[in-house]
Order: sequence, then structure tokens, then C-alpha cells
Amino acid sequence: MGGFIQSIMITILFLTLTSCGSYERDTAYFKKEAPEMSRMEAMKSMAIENEAPMPLVTTDEDRLTGSAPSAGTTPEKPEPENQRKRIYNGSTGLVVEDPPEVRTNIETMASDWGGYVEQSYADYLVLRVPAAHFLEIFETILEMGSVNYQQIDSWDVSDQYQDIQARLSTAGETRKRLYVLLERSTDPEERAKILREIGRLTEEIESIKQQVQILDSRIAFSRITVELIPRLQENSYKENIPFSWIAALSPLYPVSDSLETRVNVDPGEDFALFSKEDFYVAEDAYGTTLTISTVKNSPRGDSVFWQKALHHHLKDYYASATFKNLQFGDKEMKGIEFTSKDSKPFHYFVGLIVDNKKIHIIEIFSPDKERDFSPLYRALKEGECR
Repeated sequence: MGGFIQSIMITILFLTLTSCGSYERDTAYFKKEAPEMSRMEAMKSMAIENEAPMPLVTTDEDRLTGSAPSAGTTPEKPEPENQRKRIYNGSTGLVVEDPPEVRTNIETMASDWGGYVEQSYADYLVLRVPAAHFLEIFETILEMGSVNYQQIDSWDVSDQYQDIQARLSTAGETRKRLYVLLERSTDPEERAKILREIGRLTEEIESIKQQVQILDSRIAFSRITVELIPRLQENSYKENIPFSWIAALSPLYPVSDSLETRVNVDPGEDFALFSKEDFYVAEDAYGTTLTISTVKNSPRGDSVFWQKALHHHLKDYYASATFKNLQFGDKEMKGIEFTSKDSKPFHYFVGLIVDNKKIHIIEIFSPDKERDFSPLYRALKEGECR
């Protein structure tokens, strides 16, 4: 009996070490296949050329060299499910004459393709569409107005998906062995220890299953975010904001596509981590996202200056804007917590850490204004930003 117990405990120890180590290891499995262009540059140029297999935009250099795709070129579709597992995100801002009409057309098209509206706000529309038709749908949406900006991000999550499945299998097998051990044991103290370990493993199994479900959902249905800009407001659209990164802030995607610091944050068992290299992205099953990225500290300002600038330039766009002074590891993090003006408001936090010539931007979004961000604030406090 003692040898059997020892083997079980060794297995449990292996599972625990594997689970703890996977946080760092999983991050290496994500590769953001987006262009080497920052989001602010994208906002200025109003268009971004995606990776070679999925040409959506023609650049001036392409036209001069003759390498641009012809008008009839059809971009390559995402690879089949039985090959690589990928997550696709698309975002665009469209200048349109009649936003309600365009919104209805987009919603109808998404439904016709087997997709659905995930979130709907006054200025934003978030769709989930079958991944196999992501590019076709995204291109069709771009034709519904004048493109102010556009972006496609993709992550290859194949290896991380396999790793999570392996952890799930190991946890399940270990729990089965513990049940066998429980049936054989007659010692009350030993049975109590086994039951506690079974309970812990059960919670871990449910957490891993939830991460698998999040990945399955994001793999099967790509996300497209559409910002509808009325043509009458085009020329005055955030033109009063002199700082490009503040003007580019959106609750539905990171302000930048680069991360120039090392972060270590555990947002909790409910979150699946999509990326930690190009920029940090984690999401839970309810649509709450945590993103971390980096922008230039230009003009040079300290954290107090930028916190006041955030509040001054964005408060009129939201129903409420509250100052928040927090910690990210051993660093001071200042920010603003926003609530939108929508009939079903969203909750949005923008925090910043000034690091000499750089500003690290921490964004938290929830479609539910009642979502308490305190657990994520605590996770950031217990994390690391180096």
C-alpha cells in the first residue's frame, strides 16, 4: 500500500509541476502573425498589410514594384481544423453615411454566414463568425464604407492546445487512481488526505476544461470588431486629442501591437492566455479581456501627466471616468476606469506605467459594467513588469 501511495503522490507532484510550469511554457507556443507596424502607424496610414498568405491591402510599394495582388485575387483561407489551430481577430473602422443601416446589413450578413453578434454598442459592433469564412466576411465588411483603419491578428495555438489536453488527461488519470486508492484505504486520516487531493484535482480539471472551451470557441469562431464612424463626424473624429496613442485607444483591442517589457501575470483559472510575446492577451469565457502593450512616451511625460491626459481627453466619451492609483508588481500604475454611455454599458480600465521613453499600457475590458475588476487588479499587483 505504501508503495502505491508513493507512486500516486509522485504523479500528483509531476502534475503540479507541469501545471505550474505551463504558464511560462505555453507562451512560447503563440506566434502573432501580424505586420511589423504599430497600431498608431496603422491608424495614420489607415491600412495594414497582413502576412503574405492573406493579402488584404495593397501598399504603394506593391503598386510600384508590380507585386500587388490582382483585383480578383482571393486570400488564402485559414487552415482546416485538423491541421494547425489558429485564432483570428479582425478590427476595422468604417466611415459610413448611415450607421444604423450598415449595422443592420452587417448583422444580417453575419447571421447568413452562420455567425452572430457577440456585443453591440453605440459605436462598436463585435461579431463572431465561422473561422473558415473569416476572410470573406471581413473583406465584405470593408466594402461597406470608407476604411479608416484595419487590422488582422492571428495566433497559432496548436502546441498550447495539445499541452492543455495533456494536462487534462494527466489530471483525469491521477484522479482515477486516487479513487482506487480511496476504495482500498481504511485509515480515516489517509482517506481525508485523499479526498482533499481529489477535490483539488477536480477543481483543476474544471479549470482546464474551461480553458479548452475558450480556445475551442475562439478557434471555431473568429472575432471581428467594427467601429462605425458617421461621415458627418469623420473630420472631427477625436481630432481634439493631440496624443496619437490616446486617440487610438479602443476598449475592444489593444492600443499597440508590441510589448517591450517582460510581464508575468496570472489573471486566474478562468482565463485562457492567447499571447505573451508580441503583446499580452488573456480572455475569459464571459468576454473579459486583459491586454498589455507598449507605446512611445512622446511627448515625454510622467505617469501623473498621462493619467490626467487620459481623463481630460476621454471623459466626454464615457458616462463615468474614475481615477485609479494601483500597483503592477513593484511599479506604480496609474489609470482611469471608464463606464460607457450605452444602454447596456461596458466596463473599461486603462492603466499605464511610464518607463523612461516607453509607456506600458494595461487595458481591461468587460461587456458587463457590473464586472468587478478587483481580482485582476490584485493579479497585477502580485505580478511582475520588468
